[in-house]
Amino acid sequence: MADGSCNPITVRVSRFMAVASIVALVVLGASCSSNDASPANETTLSANNNAASTTVAPVADLPDVVVTYSVLAALVSDLVKGVADVITLIPDGQDPHTFEPSAKDIATLNDAALVVANGLGLEVGIDGALANAAESGTEVFFVADHVTLIDLVDVNDHAHHGHAHPGADSGHANDHEHSKDPHVWLSPESMREALPALAKAAGDALGEDLSSAAARLDADLREVDAELSATFSEFENCELVTGHNELGYFAQQYGCEVIAAILPSASTSAEESAGAVEFVIDVVRTHGTDVIFPSLGSSMAVAKRVAETTGARIVEVNTHYLDGVTTYVDFIESLGNTIAAGLRG
Repeated sequence: MADGSCNPITVRVSRFMAVASIVALVVLGASCSSNDASPANETTLSANNNAASTTVAPVADLPDVVVTYSVLAALVSDLVKGVADVITLIPDGQDPHTFEPSAKDIATLNDAALVVANGLGLEVGIDGALANAAESGTEVFFVADHVTLIDLVDVNDHAHHGHAHPGADSGHANDHEHSKDPHVWLSPESMREALPALAKAAGDALGEDLSSAAARLDADLREVDAELSATFSEFENCELVTGHNELGYFAQQYGCEVIAAILPSASTSAEESAGAVEFVIDVVRTHGTDVIFPSLGSSMAVAKRVAETTGARIVEVNTHYLDGVTTYVDFIESLGNTIAAGLRG
């Protein structure tokens, strides 16, 4: 038509092209905007990536120090914290006198940077494995080699108490007459005595200077020893009847005396005898003792029989395992406080 009016089809096409152009411009503008800001965005992403990479640091592969039983392992852990991983060979709560190592345990010993053991036959089931590990080049440190040892006294010797009980044989040969008491960890002073040599052996094996850690640990041991000394100074007559003959170092350190043991041997692998039990009953009555301190490996049935016969109380003590605490200082403090509370009644 020649009148100049718009063709409807032409108008619709024009509008569509206009809208399409606007959309294209918007998309192009967004793209340009994104491109213009790319340096800032790249910086942000790079920073985020760097932050992520610094939070996922590789875990240090520390050398292993293997310790035979848990109480000693707690002491060693405080000494080598941060420079070695401590592996406890004998599970906490298991009697070190009767433990037998598995093939995996033996491999663990052989692969250690250092092995720390008590010695004096305490870990009798591991003695062969310890000797083999040492022969193969593993450094083995025996704490008892660096402690002033005490004789293993026959606490159920009648003459020791100045009286005899007719027919009451202690029930064991005098096979410990010249042997030494292996329970060296039951005095913090003994642990202080061994600490310098232990720190040097561990430091040499690990290539670390442990003098500062040893000094801090020594201070902690001196502090707990002073606390326990003050606690036991209140007892004019500190007499202990135990499950087996184990508290010699503790008694010597704090002015006590072990006057009888249901199991007079230093090892729980021995067996109680009727004569020994009768002797303990006689000593409890004669000395007027009103408490018995059995521990891991002691026969609770026998302890209860003695208690029922004499009227004494039973206060179980933890001498060979941690029982929930994590440090040696907490262990020895708990032991001392339990014994003191038992003596007070």
